[in-house]
Amino acid sequence: MSKVYYNSFFAMGTRLNVVFPYTDEELCERLFNMIENEVHRVELKLSYFIPESFVSRINNEAFKSSVMVDLEMLEIIKLCLNYNRLTLGAFDITMRRLVDFFKQNPEATETDLTSCMQYIQLDDEEKSIRFTDEQTKIDLGGFGKGYALEKVQRLVNDSPIESAFISFGESSILAKGKHPSGKTWQVGLNDYINSGQSVYSFELENGSVSTSSNYFLDDSGQLQFKANVINPITRNINKEIETVSVQSKSPLEAEILSTAMLSLNDEKTAALKEKLNEVEIVKIRYNSGEASITKF
Repeated sequence: MSKVYYNSFFAMGTRLNVVFPYTDEELCERLFNMIENEVHRVELKLSYFIPESFVSRINNEAFKSSVMVDLEMLEIIKLCLNYNRLTLGAFDITMRRLVDFFKQNPEATETDLTSCMQYIQLDDEEKSIRFTDEQTKIDLGGFGKGYALEKVQRLVNDSPIESAFISFGESSILAKGKHPSGKTWQVGLNDYINSGQSVYSFELENGSVSTSSNYFLDDSGQLQFKANVINPITRNINKEIETVSVQSKSPLEAEILSTAMLSLNDEKTAALKEKLNEVEIVKIRYNSGEASITKF
């Protein structure tokens, strides 16, 4: 029976854990180091909170003058703009000022502040970005973990390792190959009302699952709304206690869609699902006092 390699590191405000069933520990260690270096590289580039990040530089300078960007950043912003259109505005990287508004005004339920996506101007020829509105800031919080995990997926797929399970903050999961038992990897979704129980399970092989929610469990075990989850379309806090989980071959697509679909009703979610390939979507709502599951 093969041994199992475990390791982890802290990045993007959470912990990334790797599990490699292996026959060569040195190979696993090299791959782990490559993964850690790449995730930290992505974090340093995309973080909203690190003052030296590329995103911070854009936010500080792009209204004053065009900011030259490399090809990677140009493609990232273009991808975000494309998903904004695909999701009818539900995926929005300019929500930071709304998030800050609701944090500063906890009693508020809505605001006149709007999306700033229309103020982002990209120049393909010059490889530059500019904001045409002073209040515009980009925050890749609903993108960064998925993008980092997409890079990790490439590293793992390029390695001789046949099986891997990687958890990024427990909300973003990547699997390669099968479980050592020969079966698919099982990714269970917790029942947040009945602690320790699973309400749904994905069968994962060579793909990813991402879960987003608009609530958290406080120290007493009660569900509380997250102040940073704002519906970009209605510009208010969604008061339906909900999680959205998306299974996709692409960790980045899973991350983006799980974020966006918190803001889409079932009809729009089903319509968007028709435009996607090999994607499974599960919404779990708790307003009735128990888990209610809708699959797409």
